[in-house]
Amino acid sequence: MEHIIVESIGRQAKGAQLLAMLLEEEHRLLQRGNPQSVAGIELMVQELVRQMASERAMVGRVLRRMGYTRVQELLPQLPDATREQCQQTLAALEDGEQKSARQSMMNMDLAQALLEQTRGLLARIQKDLIPKDTTVYTARGVWSSGRPRTGLVQGRL
Repeated sequence: MEHIIVESIGRQAKGAQLLAMLLEEEHRLLQRGNPQSVAGIELMVQELVRQMASERAMVGRVLRRMGYTRVQELLPQLPDATREQCQQTLAALEDGEQKSARQSMMNMDLAQALLEQTRGLLARIQKDLIPKDTTVYTARGVWSSGRPRTGLVQGRL
C-alpha cells in the first residue's frame, strides 16, 4: 500500500511540474494574442487538473484504509530511503503547486486586462458607428427626418 501512495505522489509531482509548464505556455500565448491556441492549452490544463484531483482522491482513500488521514502520518512508518524519497517528492509537489498558483494568477490578470482592453475598443467602435445625425436613410431607403418635433396638439384646426 505504501508503494501505491509513493508512486501516486510522484505522479502528482510530475503533474504539478507539467501544469506549471502549461500555464507558462498559456501566458506566452495570451501575450501573443492567439485565442485558439490558448483555448487548446486551457483544455489540457483542465484535464490535467482533473487527473491530479483523481490521484489525490485515490491517495486519500488508500490512506483511510490504512488508518491515516494524511501522508505526513505515514512517513515515520516508511523505511528511511523511501521516507527521504517521499519527502523530496512532497517538496517537489508543493513547489510545483505554488509555481502553478502564481502563474495562474498572472494569467488571470493578463486575461482580465485583455478583456477590459477589448471591451474598451468595442465600446469605442460602437460609439463611432452610431450616427450622430439622426436624419438618415431608413432600412427601406427612405429619408428619415429623425425625431418628430414635440408639440402639445397635433392635427388640423
